[in-house]
Amino acid sequence: MVVALVAASAWWVLKPESADRNNALAAQAGAQHDATAGPIEGRPPYARPKLQAASLEEPEAMPSQDPDDLAAYFQPGDPEPSGAQVIEALQQAGVRTGLGAFNPPGTSPPLAGLAVPEGYDLPEGYVRHHQVTDEGVAIEPILMFAPDFTLYDPQGRPIQMPSDRVVPPALAPPGMPLRQVRIPPR
Repeated sequence: MVVALVAASAWWVLKPESADRNNALAAQAGAQHDATAGPIEGRPPYARPKLQAASLEEPEAMPSQDPDDLAAYFQPGDPEPSGAQVIEALQQAGVRTGLGAFNPPGTSPPLAGLAVPEGYDLPEGYVRHHQVTDEGVAIEPILMFAPDFTLYDPQGRPIQMPSDRVVPPALAPPGMPLRQVRIPPR
């Protein structure tokens, strides 16, 4: 029974089609078919439509209505814009998605701080802050205070946190090696 079903399915998929249907399918394939190929299984070759000669002139740029399309901000022949120029143009147009979601390069320079050695267990309230340069170069993680952490002095009074939450050497956890991270030059 199973053999009969498989054989019937195979016949249905591979059944011979009429010559008219084959010619219609070949005509639809058009430019996708290699014109040098000869007839297949007795089917006559089809005629390829003649293509018009391509114009050597560049087509006129269509004004873009899509604010996410860079062509709306820069025209052909303009000097190539920098990443900062592209991001600024998108943000000025109110685009806050894609590249427009990022700050322009150089607007948020890396923070200098104490290096956190790999494998060093940080006490509660301290975090590793990972950074990269605008060029995508990873910078060694620096030591920062966790956003919801308050440090207290020996008398139990809260210590004012630095505005950038970067831990100064005087407030580093006891026993942590004190070494400043070197930020790569621009």
